[in-house]
Amino acid sequence: MAHLESYDSFQTKKSREKKERAKAKCRKTNIEETDSRFVIKKTDEITGKVIETRYNDATVLYKGELINASLKKGLNAVCNQTIFPGDIVVINQEQPDKNIITNLLVRKNTLSRKKKDSTRIGQNVGDNHTIATNIDMAVIVVSSKTPPLHPKFIDRYLMILQDSGIDCAICLNKSDLKAKEDEEILDIYRKIKIPVLETSAINNTGIDELKSILRGKQAIFVGHSGVGKSSLTNSLMDIDEIKTSHVSSKSGKGRHTTTTSKYYVWNEGSAVIDTPGIRSLDISSFKPSEIKQYFAEFEDWGNRCRYSDCLHYKEPEEGCMVKQAVKAGIINRERYDSYIRILQDVTNDRELEESEYR
Repeated sequence: MAHLESYDSFQTKKSREKKERAKAKCRKTNIEETDSRFVIKKTDEITGKVIETRYNDATVLYKGELINASLKKGLNAVCNQTIFPGDIVVINQEQPDKNIITNLLVRKNTLSRKKKDSTRIGQNVGDNHTIATNIDMAVIVVSSKTPPLHPKFIDRYLMILQDSGIDCAICLNKSDLKAKEDEEILDIYRKIKIPVLETSAINNTGIDELKSILRGKQAIFVGHSGVGKSSLTNSLMDIDEIKTSHVSSKSGKGRHTTTTSKYYVWNEGSAVIDTPGIRSLDISSFKPSEIKQYFAEFEDWGNRCRYSDCLHYKEPEEGCMVKQAVKAGIINRERYDSYIRILQDVTNDRELEESEYR
């Protein structure tokens, strides 16, 4: 019996090691390390735009048509870990009935995040997951109800977008359900010069304004499941074909309907990438000293703090001008509390006290 248990243990270990090697292969996203010849700065060849990626191949908009293409041999990486919606690629069509992606043009930017929840494509908690590339503007889509508006989620996404050098806007969908407290939250971002749009995909209100801000850009919709990203994409394209999700009556959270990022051209020179809804954002890669830089309203006051390295957290109030500005109502209390919660997450500080400014 002991020998049998030992054998089972050995087999279990070998199986686990095999799975870990497979996952490590999937997580290898640095294509410069995979094959530096794959990434090029410019080309005279005709290029295509990646629309959607799957495990072994991708859909590419090439010469005005949608084609399926796979990576060239030797890259030793799967498609959905190497190229992403928005990528510009070179296609080789020399082989009959086979389209090969031979090169990738250097990206303008990349939007990625570390995951706090696992996915069906084998990515683990903590894996760095690229969402899309070459983005001109990101729209953080939120809703008034079902799911409710959470400023802390907006603040986390603003950090990630600003860190990636991507212009951003906030879109309140389902605006016909807007409550007074929602308007107060939106005013916080208007005051710090973040564009705020209000739409209703169902009532077709605010869509012209959304089109105006996105025209001529390669944009991306990000946000929770159930806020209406796919519905807004439908409205931009004047169709009703993209599958939309509904909100669970039990949890109040949206169900994941869009499972991969997809690229849609809705006007000449204008496109939007619809992304899967997410329920959590991991910002643990940020250093505590960096976080305050993403709260623009802190800057003028933070420069007057007594401490040059002040985090506006546990320092005495008499030496922290940011804390004094919060107490005086000059800096919004909700934004400050959101900042503290983000700082707590990054530092794993579980001794966070309730804000004395509530």
